[in-house]
Amino acid sequence: MRAEHAGLLTEAVMESCCAVPRARRGERAARLAERYEDVKRRAERGARASGTWFTPPGAVGALLDECMPRAPRAGWTLCDPACGTGHVLAGAAARLAAAGWAGSRLARALHGMDVDPLAVAIARVRMAFAFGGGIAAWSGAIRCGDALAPGAWEGGTFDAVAGNPPFLGQLARDSARTADERASREARFGGAVRRYADEASAFMLLACELAPRGAVALVQPLAALATADGQPVRERCESTHALRAVTVLAPRTFGADVRTCIVALAAGRGPATVRVRADGGTNATVAAKRTRGGRWGAALAASRGVPDPGLRVGADVLGTIAEATSDFRQHYYGLRDRVHEARAPRPAAGERMLVTAGAISAARCGWGQAPATIHGRRFMRPVVRPRTLAADRVLGPWARDRGGRKVLVAPQKPVIAAWVDDRGRALPSVPVVTVRPRAATDAWMVGAALLAPPVAAEAWWRHGGSGLSAGALRVSARQLMALPLPTDRAAWRTGAALLMRWQHGGNGGNGRRDAIAAEFADVMCRAHGLRGHGAARISAWWLHAAGFAAR
Repeated sequence: MRAEHAGLLTEAVMESCCAVPRARRGERAARLAERYEDVKRRAERGARASGTWFTPPGAVGALLDECMPRAPRAGWTLCDPACGTGHVLAGAAARLAAAGWAGSRLARALHGMDVDPLAVAIARVRMAFAFGGGIAAWSGAIRCGDALAPGAWEGGTFDAVAGNPPFLGQLARDSARTADERASREARFGGAVRRYADEASAFMLLACELAPRGAVALVQPLAALATADGQPVRERCESTHALRAVTVLAPRTFGADVRTCIVALAAGRGPATVRVRADGGTNATVAAKRTRGGRWGAALAASRGVPDPGLRVGADVLGTIAEATSDFRQHYYGLRDRVHEARAPRPAAGERMLVTAGAISAARCGWGQAPATIHGRRFMRPVVRPRTLAADRVLGPWARDRGGRKVLVAPQKPVIAAWVDDRGRALPSVPVVTVRPRAATDAWMVGAALLAPPVAAEAWWRHGGSGLSAGALRVSARQLMALPLPTDRAAWRTGAALLMRWQHGGNGGNGRRDAIAAEFADVMCRAHGLRGHGAARISAWWLHAAGFAAR
């Protein structure tokens, strides 16, 4: 179906609804809206996704709470640029109707657009039957087209923009933008919408343009708060609007696995604090200065109860004492048929442990303790023989570069999970990050700097939301190197010595390891200048998040 079919489809939907008694026509149109979205999702399985999900009443109410005034002034307007079958528009119309607005006045106030002509037809008929104003008025208010295309809005602006735009991740083949769509986004937004930025983030840019002096409230994937490719979008939004509130929605609010949130923006400088709400009822506030520069992940950190360590950003960062490297597809797939099972509990001479992310936790490597699946095969003790890789132009240099003393960091953990390979016995499996000390820098010092509880908390406040789940932290190699170093070098050295004892078992089983972890946490808080209640909060949070026994 094409956009020009929207008119004929509107007539067909109208005829279908007129087949029932007048009193039931609005209900029939609303039911048709829900049924159509369900059928559409089912039909898309195995085909190119549209990212469309039914917006439940609770989410609609939360969106409108963020952008609608209690008593809208005469002439107030709202737009949903991805309106689908009209759930948000209907919710806004119900609020306006309760304030005495009716008929064509509602159609002048509420506007929408969608690429799906049948969804547009259903929305038009639904609004006409539920709120009056005539089908002609709603056909003018709700249009069919690509809201992100250049010239789609012809200079029109609104007092508020609200909606649930399509989520289209760019790593999956069935949801990635086509070449024409990439060219269109480039023409429309310049370089702000990067290759891997979710399509939903482009709607935030559009919303700020459509409400240059107003309010914006959009559902976004939680990752939109912190992903690197979304950074230009967040920064451009901040050039005209301030982050005002973030509401983290409950899992599967939209029936999908993607965790979601509502991002609320307001034109101008905004308040001194950002309101944060979470699905579990957590309410918090974040200093607005903590979110500026596109660091919206601070809102997720606050919603999860991560204490703000308040570390100052300065010249002394991890990148001054170490370098970090991430591996890629060519390294992972290049090892196919070159990974073997060790014959003994330890690698033989000429073998290196291949350490997966699942094997790494704080100060611990579980290689050989649990099975790992690599290239579809199950290994208990996976090893690689570097000598057999020497002639390979990719893997030969890779094996040499990843050898020696280093710290391996696993992503997607509740805190930064690092293990010191002090004897150069291991090689990393994608997506493990390799951190190598620079000249004359002790690997244990680097490991202590990475594992420090204030650094884990700071990483959450900078990058929360970028993990695969709301409880996971994902920090890239570049982001790791930008994290701050301890300021008290004597305490830092004590922490490094504790880390060595901790990692080597503490001569007393798990209970002793937990005790050393707690001592390490206290010392590294002191190394970052934290004392008293603040240090105790950071330590307690970190010990719980990392899975250690409470003191």
